[in-house]
Amino acid sequence: MSLSLTAFLAAAFACLLVSLTAMVLALREPGLALKPLWMVLAFVGVGGAVTVWSTPENVYWFFGVALPTVSFSTGDGSWEPMLIRFLFPVGALLVLGRLYWHRRSSSAGSHSA
Repeated sequence: MSLSLTAFLAAAFACLLVSLTAMVLALREPGLALKPLWMVLAFVGVGGAVTVWSTPENVYWFFGVALPTVSFSTGDGSWEPMLIRFLFPVGALLVLGRLYWHRRSSSAGSHSA
């Protein structure tokens, strides 16, 4: 496996890990309103990269908004990926920011009482 493909797959894994972490934290947050919405938002990505599995040294950058943050496309009748795509987990960062503000306001309310 080439170094560029290894780096690409590591970045894709990191984006997926951030999205999954944000989704689980939103699910477990007590008192958070609109949990299903925050959980879905955790998988929204903005801008990213795509590579062709057969030529992993070519990485194409693009701008777009999509769900989920990591995906792959296959050829007809095959499970081997032809294209692998990841997007930067902007939705997950928004969810983490919302969780921060929710916890901050919850702790400020409990200290003032």
